[in-house]
Amino acid sequence: MTKYVFISKGGEVEQKNTKHKINGDNLFKLCNYKSESGFEKLYCFPFDKVDAENGYEVYGKKNGRANSENKYEFPPPIDRELYFGSLCIVKRKCDEIVDLNIDEWTSVYENLFGGFEDIGDSDGERSMDSEIYSSDEYTKEGYHKDSFVIEDGELEEEEYE
Repeated sequence: MTKYVFISKGGEVEQKNTKHKINGDNLFKLCNYKSESGFEKLYCFPFDKVDAENGYEVYGKKNGRANSENKYEFPPPIDRELYFGSLCIVKRKCDEIVDLNIDEWTSVYENLFGGFEDIGDSDGERSMDSEIYSSDEYTKEGYHKDSFVIEDGELEEEEYE
């Protein structure tokens, strides 16, 4: 049984298993295609710069019908490419496809993007918009009195000749 990462057309990522050994002849079946027409290796994210043969390989189709574009956001350098239908990612090591679980791919994905910052863990910082003011600090129209919005009566009109 070999584990691989499956990416649906909508961009959802799942870990899947196959009972058969994965090889170049049956990869299209991992993505639920009936034939291998148009199915190809799209890119390989190598483990390191020295060994470009081994790494995380992305398989799928570059051509397809309108509205069947895959919504998954890939890291550079393939972030500008358009792919169709479902895709799969396998891990190749020593010319053999080995297990790739979703946790490993998530870690690699974050590294390829340069890491992500969890914005939910801010250190108590609050923006001006999130401050709570009492009701007497607002105009009758609902604007904060300290804001850039001014009342109509506060405008001075200048006459130009």
